[in-house]
Amino acid sequence: MDKNSPSLDKFFSSITPKQSFSSLTSPNAPDYAKQESWAAFPGKKSVALLEPKMESQNKLKKIDCFFIHPTGFFLKEWNFDMNPDSATSQRTDLMLATQATVFNNECNIYAPEYRQATFAAISQNLGSNSSQALDLAYLDVKEAFRYFLENHSEDKPFFLASHSQGSLHAQRLLTEKEFKEVFSKQLITAYLIGYPLEDQYLKNLAASVCTRFLDEGIIIQFQTVGENVIRSRLKFWMFDGKKYSLQRINQLATTNPISFSKSKGWVKNEINSLLMPKISGISPLFDYGATNKNNSYVREINFADDQNFYARIGKTGFLETKGSTIDRILKNDFLGEKDLHIWDYQIFWNHLRKDVEKKAKKLKEKI
Repeated sequence: MDKNSPSLDKFFSSITPKQSFSSLTSPNAPDYAKQESWAAFPGKKSVALLEPKMESQNKLKKIDCFFIHPTGFFLKEWNFDMNPDSATSQRTDLMLATQATVFNNECNIYAPEYRQATFAAISQNLGSNSSQALDLAYLDVKEAFRYFLENHSEDKPFFLASHSQGSLHAQRLLTEKEFKEVFSKQLITAYLIGYPLEDQYLKNLAASVCTRFLDEGIIIQFQTVGENVIRSRLKFWMFDGKKYSLQRINQLATTNPISFSKSKGWVKNEINSLLMPKISGISPLFDYGATNKNNSYVREINFADDQNFYARIGKTGFLETKGSTIDRILKNDFLGEKDLHIWDYQIFWNHLRKDVEKKAKKLKEKI
């Protein structure tokens, strides 16, 4: 994200840590043997179990989903201390309700809490501070995934799913040689949404970890924008084989989540897909500086009345959208960038859910 306006300058100034990153002052590492270290976990009450117009279910299933949530931490510390009574924790709940719920009909959902890097670290070039904060967050994700495999997976097939910062860490997770056999045998699909994934990165993964990563539908990535958008940001934090570093994006590996193809033409939505949460009280997303929990919570999730939208893969590789549904959302696009990043899952919620169900059904027929 570029600082190209006084309002953005003020925003970044309000959330950027003043001190340098130090492992000595970092929050304590989570213990994934404790249920409190998981935002969603089988048997634990969670908004990740919500379904539109349905009662939530929490029975064990034959397929798992390891879900890595996006950034909800906006304070002047490099990493989140995982305080359950914080506004950050509330934002995680909102993300579980609008993203992880895609998987709850077919999967046991394992979503670790982790010492996520603050938004300022991932959205700006803060040098080694950004890199180290992201590295610390990744260490937790890797440890949680290892714990999941060793203590809960029982060799079941699983989906890997993520958004934004979560997808950055999920990309790196796929490079780990210690999980090579697991990804080759148990991974159904990786939904690495909301963060750039390059064709060359996929090819490198296929060469070093698993050739299945090049199969159509195995790894799905898209970043949603309005029609004819050219993003101003040219470099993103990526794993370079040793650490996170800023890299220029070339050719994106993008899938259209309506057609689940690489075709460039417009595809019309024909189903109820766009999801909206009903929140009691004031959403913590409206107050990025909030530290403590307020009394708001996600009551339910339902489909929006307006489902008129189209999607295509644009010339730059981003997922472009148009239609009255998108126009309604973009009425609040005060920066004029037509960036629909936080809507990636919500707009295509039911398309993703149906893809999960189709792949789960196909898998069950083989078992």
